[in-house]
Amino acid sequence: MKQHPTPVKIPGFNPLVLTDMNGKTCRGSIELPLCRGFCKTSESGSYIFPHRVQNSSACTLIPTGVREIALTDCDEGANDLIRTVKVPSGEKCGCKRFPLD
Repeated sequence: MKQHPTPVKIPGFNPLVLTDMNGKTCRGSIELPLCRGFCKTSESGSYIFPHRVQNSSACTLIPTGVREIALTDCDEGANDLIRTVKVPSGEKCGCKRFPLD
């Protein structure tokens, strides 16, 4: 199932707070792309232990780039490294296989 990602604020990360090595902090709200949907999952028999083969996939973002978000609420003197956050970006969702370990 393909759809467009929905921006979602993740509980516990809004506001996101980053702290540098000197204890200075930057805060900001971040919306991450979220994909919802269903993907084919199946299982078939096999002659090799554990006698089954699983084909599992999940609906996930198909990343096409990285978006940089500025954290604008920073303590004076906060390190430049904590003033921005990079998150994946994309316009489509799709099914991706994943291994079950």
